[in-house]
Amino acid sequence: MKKALLLLLLALPTQAYLQTTAAKKSTDVPVNLVCKIIDGPPNAMTIFVYEKFGLVSREVTRAQRQEDGSYVAVLPGGEPRVYFVGFNEAQTTPVILGKEKNLTLWANAQYMEKGRTVGSELNRAYENLRKEAEQLRAQNEELHNEQRNARVRNDAEAIRAVREKFKAHNEAKANFIAELKKSQPLLWRSATLLVWPDDVSENATPGAVVDFYAREFFAYAQLSDPAYDQVPEVFDAFQNYIAFLQQLGASPEEIKKGLEAHLAKLPKGSMTHRRAFGGAIKGLQNANHPELLSFIQQYIETFKGNDLGDVSILEAEMRRTSTFTPGMLVPDLVGATPKGDTISMLKTLKGKYVLIDFWASWCGPCRRENPNVVALYNKYKAKGFEVFGVSLDRDRDAWIRAIEQDGLTWLHISDLQGWRSEHAALYSVSSIPQTVLIDPQGRIIQRNLRGEQLAEKLRDLFGE
Repeated sequence: MKKALLLLLLALPTQAYLQTTAAKKSTDVPVNLVCKIIDGPPNAMTIFVYEKFGLVSREVTRAQRQEDGSYVAVLPGGEPRVYFVGFNEAQTTPVILGKEKNLTLWANAQYMEKGRTVGSELNRAYENLRKEAEQLRAQNEELHNEQRNARVRNDAEAIRAVREKFKAHNEAKANFIAELKKSQPLLWRSATLLVWPDDVSENATPGAVVDFYAREFFAYAQLSDPAYDQVPEVFDAFQNYIAFLQQLGASPEEIKKGLEAHLAKLPKGSMTHRRAFGGAIKGLQNANHPELLSFIQQYIETFKGNDLGDVSILEAEMRRTSTFTPGMLVPDLVGATPKGDTISMLKTLKGKYVLIDFWASWCGPCRRENPNVVALYNKYKAKGFEVFGVSLDRDRDAWIRAIEQDGLTWLHISDLQGWRSEHAALYSVSSIPQTVLIDPQGRIIQRNLRGEQLAEKLRDLFGE
């Protein structure tokens, strides 16, 4: 489930798509972006310009390849905003476009994130901002390592020395943001999300340290300010929040509590909220957090009225992967029985423990497992255990004959579509035999229990 979602979050398509002021026609003078790319794909005739909105991106335009090998894009002029340039969404470099009429970007295709601009004071300031923030974060990590080592040694003098260094480091970060607010009013909000304050209290316990960062991580930013809607770093900041708390040893509950508190402060449904929520989901995914699915469900509920493509894709993925996740409600299986009647698994077997058994008459391993399932069914049926057979047969007579030969006296359905079975697709079945054990409320207990593993689980549920 989590691996599948990670791949999903890295690959949400660009076609889902937001109409923004950048996409509208403008009376401002157009912006010409020339991209000089080293080691680019030899046959690539275009490079893409995106806007990113967290889990989803929008393709703004394409830069066409010229005879000299460069790529040229024309964008509407207007208020400066951050775009991302690359041959794909995963590898891009941020560029601020709007007021400056001509801009050249130099980059190596293998390291797009390190691209640099020529002829743009604003972009040079943006690049320097990111570089300085990266240095401050590296210093921050060094100080935390030094502090951990001092505490392990219980070296009071070293602990005090590190605390003084943290005070100076905090002052350096505050000055970094203050100076940018004066000199680069368009950029300082990005800086507030790239660094965070540090705990300089005396003799703080590990729990108090976690509590401080969970509470104060975004203290430099005023995320209720609508101007943060234009700041893409919001997404990364919430992803970094989770990673940093996990590094400090925060429990899943502490991460969840802190995350919920910060998300609750944001204007609901705003672009800031969307980016923050998306970054939170990506961070929870990376942390293997047990509440990932809960946050995804909240994301879907929050933004389903303004789907940019992220909501519908997450919904489809949730439906597909939910059948692998213990505790998730399973989708209903409705199909034709051998007699031609139509039955609903969840309605017919409500209140029972049910083993959903995907099989086929032609499947040797399935047929060899059937006697074990029959024995367990007969042993526990009176205690509330049922089996629901879902066949991937195409031949109706072969299906019915196998049921009779193997003594499978439980309920069965099949759409007789073989590997094209809609029932199998609903449960992401790509091989058989496969089983899904569900509880009386229709929630997954475990998947792919067979043989002694199935017998042991049923003993746990029903006793001997």
